[in-house]
Amino acid sequence: MINPWIKYEKIEEKRNGFYVEYNPVFTGQEFAILSVNIYDTKLSGNIKNIAESELEYWALKYPAPIMLMIDNKTDEEWRTKDKIGHSFLLGYPKLGKVILHWDEYPKAEEPDIDLSKESLAKIYSGLNYSTYEEVVAKQKIEVKGRKLLLLVLTLWACVIPALIAFLGWSNPIVSLIALAYSWYVAFNKGRKLWGRKKKSDKDLAKEKEQLAKDHHHYHCQLNPDAFLRLKNENFKKERLEKEKTKIESMRN
Repeated sequence: MINPWIKYEKIEEKRNGFYVEYNPVFTGQEFAILSVNIYDTKLSGNIKNIAESELEYWALKYPAPIMLMIDNKTDEEWRTKDKIGHSFLLGYPKLGKVILHWDEYPKAEEPDIDLSKESLAKIYSGLNYSTYEEVVAKQKIEVKGRKLLLLVLTLWACVIPALIAFLGWSNPIVSLIALAYSWYVAFNKGRKLWGRKKKSDKDLAKEKEQLAKDHHHYHCQLNPDAFLRLKNENFKKERLEKEKTKIESMRN
């Protein structure tokens, strides 16, 4: 990775039966990434023409080399190579036209386009972007926030109890308050142990949740292979739900 780098924003556009995602050239890379996401099964037989048309459109809009990949989001099981005998499409603009080649360029037609940061700034003029310096500054703020939280927790869990213990030993009033609080905690604990104190709905819900966790953990230990399959199925289900939501948003 080249420092300091610049990362331009991703662009999404809706189409009929599919949507596209264009990821601009990242500093130091050789091409932009264009993803064509097909969700209408009626288009699966026309993906070659769709891919070539989309690459031409984006290469002329942003004159930089592109690698295009097709993502099957239909209910059918197929890969791009199964449909058209190729895995991905490459292309770049040249003299007002677009050079296209599936899978790889012939040696004589490899792109020779200036992709320096200065050139990319002209190509992607108008797009939002983030810089290396901005990301580093944001990370420093996040680190400071975590350190502050750690400091507060340390004060609450370590320093304040130690201070109370010291004051309780050296100050009769603080000692009396600490003793009264300890008796109060012990009294409530005893009532719970003897069943004299009615548990709140919150306590009951917490106990029920913990019991369920312990039960699941026990059975996961008994059958780790089944747990792994279940976990993978859940991940797949979550991914499919996200894709379904995304596709629905693109239909509207």
